[in-house]
Amino acid sequence: MRHVVESWMQSKPIMIRPIGYVHTSYSDIEVSQSWPRGVSGYIEILPEYLDGLRGLEDFSHVIILAWLHKVTEENRHVLKVRYRRLTRAGINLEELPEVGVFTSDSPHRPNPLAVTIARVREVKGNIIQVDGLDLYDGTPVLDLRAYTPSYSIKDFTIPPWYQRLLEKVDRWRGSKI
Repeated sequence: MRHVVESWMQSKPIMIRPIGYVHTSYSDIEVSQSWPRGVSGYIEILPEYLDGLRGLEDFSHVIILAWLHKVTEENRHVLKVRYRRLTRAGINLEELPEVGVFTSDSPHRPNPLAVTIARVREVKGNIIQVDGLDLYDGTPVLDLRAYTPSYSIKDFTIPPWYQRLLEKVDRWRGSKI
C-alpha cells in the first residue's frame, strides 16, 4: 500500500496557493516572544476569496492554517525538538524532554505549516482584525476555519511529563499577573 501512495504522490504534485497574508506591526522577535498571548494584527484575504468570509464576523475565533515562510531548508529536516519557548516560563532547557517534531508545535518541520487560533475582532471587506497571532508579518495564509464546538475536545490525554510542564507554566503565569 505504501508504494501505491508514493507512486500516486509522485505523479500528482500538491499545489497550494495562499488565500491571504498576515500583517502585524510587531517585529519577528516581538511575535516570537509574545507567547502565550500573541499579538494583534490582521489577515488580508485576496479579493478572489472575499465571498469565503461571509458569516465569519459572527464567530469569536478563527483557525488559521499558514505556511511558515521563514523556516530554512535546513530546519525542514529537524525531526527531534524541545519545547524551547517554555524556557521563557523559567523552565530549564535540560528539564525539557527531546521529542519528535510531530508531537510539538515547533516551526521546524518537514512541511512548515502552522495551525493557530486567533480571536476575531472585526471583519471588514477582505480584512480580518485579530488578536492572539503568533505569526510573522507577511506569513502566507493557506486556509481559514471558523472555530466551532466540533474542534473542542474534552476527553483527551497528555503524557505525565507534559502535565508537569503545564503545571510549571501555570505557576509562572500566576506570578506574572
